[in-house]
Amino acid sequence: MNRIKNRWYPAAWSHEVGHSLLARTFFGERAVLFRKANGDPAMLLDRCPHKGAPLSLGELKNDSVQCPYHGLEFDCSGRCVKIPGQDNIPPTARVRSYPCMERYGLVWFWPGEPTRAHESGIFEFKNHGAAGWECINGPYTLFPASIENILDNLVDPAHTTFVHKKTIGGTDAANVPLAVEQHGDTVVVGRWIENSQPVPVMQKYGNFDGPVDRWQYYHLHLPHVSLVDMGAIDAGTSRDDASRDSRYRTLSYAVLTPETDDTTHYFWLVLRTFALGDAQVSADLIQAYVETFDEDRALLGAIQAHSGDLQSGSLRLSIDNASVRVRRALLRLAQEEMQPAVQMPEAARIA
Repeated sequence: MNRIKNRWYPAAWSHEVGHSLLARTFFGERAVLFRKANGDPAMLLDRCPHKGAPLSLGELKNDSVQCPYHGLEFDCSGRCVKIPGQDNIPPTARVRSYPCMERYGLVWFWPGEPTRAHESGIFEFKNHGAAGWECINGPYTLFPASIENILDNLVDPAHTTFVHKKTIGGTDAANVPLAVEQHGDTVVVGRWIENSQPVPVMQKYGNFDGPVDRWQYYHLHLPHVSLVDMGAIDAGTSRDDASRDSRYRTLSYAVLTPETDDTTHYFWLVLRTFALGDAQVSADLIQAYVETFDEDRALLGAIQAHSGDLQSGSLRLSIDNASVRVRRALLRLAQEEMQPAVQMPEAARIA
């Protein structure tokens, strides 16, 4: 399982977390989420330290969670604040709490060392909330595949021709080579498909009259954030950002959180430059993306159940360049995670 924990991971969509108890599993451990009276999200390990009862089966008492078994109450820091029939509260009467914060319509948590959690560490979603861009959020999605297998898929544009024939795939891209770059913990793979026919979703919303130059660029920011930049322009026109933003362009973000060794929480949202303010287009696109991700879910789930890992085969192709880089980088990050944190001198922290 991905053990890289000193990062901000999404736990739920903001609308999923309210003044009630939501149970969810991350990195093989159950947690319980809720909102405090002031609206801030909070998250505790879903296990009472007394008899191990799931706290998520209990009740929310103001800003404390009451155990369903013997009524012990734990505040948002995980400290026990009440034991029915007993005034003395032992120091071991605690449950783990997780740093939480909210951004981009998601509740994020920090599963690693709490002292290393800083708000600046959350990945920035470029153009989120910017003028000229519209955002749609996907529904909560659980993939029956490991995070490693999904990350492999997220740097594999070559599969779109065959897996996504009805949505984003196009046969004229199959023989166009992929360019792969790596910049530290970011792997980028993509290509331009020149003088081609727009794929179905681009034809529907891009209003193209003839052939297009279209692009697919997959940016994987390890260990768990994906950005797919996809769009089309009239064939032969300028490729600067202004031109690419003018017709059909989408920035699709996906952020992954391991549930278990072979299941993964998949949170996605899409920014677009077309049909701004059109609720019907938003609804149609959400449905189209759900169908696209369901195609991935079905295939990756079958691979997970059959062979366990996309890297289990002995055959390597040129299109595997990016996924091999991803696996090596994940191994390096996991090894770095095991190293003790280096404390900066006080003067350096102030600077």
